[in-house]
Amino acid sequence: MEPMDKVILQQREVPCNKVPQPPLQVAGEGDEGILKDYLHNSSFPVARYVLGSDLRHSLRLFWVAVGLCLVAVFSFTVTVCIERLKDPSNVFVGEAERPLPIWSIPFPALTLCPTKKQTCTGENIRLEQLCEKICWEDNCTQCAKLLDPVRTDRGLCYTFNAVAGNEIFNNVSITNVRHLSNVTRLTENWDFLRGLQLIHKVQVKEYPRAAQDISGRYRLRIFTLRELNESSCPTPSLDAYIHSPIDFPFKPNKPTPIPAEQGLVLLTVYPKLVRSQRYLRYFTSSATGCISQLQNPLKYFTIYTQANCEMECHTNFFLQMRRCVLDHMPRAPNTSLCNGTSKYFNVYNKNTNALLRAEKIPRSHFFRWKCNCLPACVEFRYSAEVSQDLVSPSNDSEPTSTQLVVEFAEDHFYPLVRVVRYGWIDFLANFGGLIALFLGVSIVSLLEVFFFCLVKPAVVR
Repeated sequence: MEPMDKVILQQREVPCNKVPQPPLQVAGEGDEGILKDYLHNSSFPVARYVLGSDLRHSLRLFWVAVGLCLVAVFSFTVTVCIERLKDPSNVFVGEAERPLPIWSIPFPALTLCPTKKQTCTGENIRLEQLCEKICWEDNCTQCAKLLDPVRTDRGLCYTFNAVAGNEIFNNVSITNVRHLSNVTRLTENWDFLRGLQLIHKVQVKEYPRAAQDISGRYRLRIFTLRELNESSCPTPSLDAYIHSPIDFPFKPNKPTPIPAEQGLVLLTVYPKLVRSQRYLRYFTSSATGCISQLQNPLKYFTIYTQANCEMECHTNFFLQMRRCVLDHMPRAPNTSLCNGTSKYFNVYNKNTNALLRAEKIPRSHFFRWKCNCLPACVEFRYSAEVSQDLVSPSNDSEPTSTQLVVEFAEDHFYPLVRVVRYGWIDFLANFGGLIALFLGVSIVSLLEVFFFCLVKPAVVR
């Protein structure tokens, strides 16, 4: 055998000593590997300094103290932001800079009711005993053609320019809609959800009625009567009050008395349309301080207003205490009607008065507070100034007539806009700025925790 062949055979016989390879380290394998992987790639500096092993213990304790101080300051500032978010004055209602024409808001509803103190008792007063004639758009007609009977806590009253009871009340929940309101004319060319007219033309029919200008043509005139009847019982004195056409006149608020003397009573009306910014529809009522028609929480009404909410709250509270309701209250199918003695029951008993005193709430705002009756996000408000020019009759036995005139003061008005000074978007922006300022954390930092702790280990395995 040649020497070269021996060398080759010796080389083949020499065993090959393989060097053992270390096992492949998979990033993120095990809790310790996941933590190291996260700290190596994290953009959260405090976590790297405190949990990492690159610094000495004394330096790590320093960053622990710094982190605790920053968390404390951050928590305090966030608490201040939360309190600012809950502040009741956070909702601001301001006057718009641009005026609107008077025809862009409905003419107010007017309700005539007998006064509370009557010298004679008996059946409800008929309309022809109270009203001689009524005039609108320079056309005078019988009062029954423009005034509709409604039932209130004063008894039978008569209203002008109100929305039909079938539109205000929920016909599914209550059974006495026709008993409460005989108004039958439906809404035309008005969108109460947004508080505006659908078509801006004079020729288009609309209801509730609107005044196109402040001329005498668009003023309401009612000639009331006061005379002795056969039983020597005088026609009762009247109270007149204006309200929104979509408010049911359950209880007259700040009524204007119509005196018995012959003369003129003038109500000069100042309207206000309150709207809310569109983005507020995405917020809860507790944040906006108002309730929209889409959030209507009422059971007896299909149209939400603060007055309608108070009426439902009053009815439910009375039902809870007496197990029945009065004839001027909405009545559910299984609800009993109270007898005559319950009419004089006062819901403001000792417990209620004690609660009002403890909570420092006026009696007139009790039901508003009890049922959280917030204003509607779109609402119509009307206020009036009263002026009188009266002449005493020469003979008390002769019938007297008082003319009640209702008209707008100006041909324009400035709407009100509801704005939230500090909302959830502002809170989120401040929260993100504060957590980035004090802790150096962003949404990306939170996503890194999710990625390195859950996503990456699951994909690698």
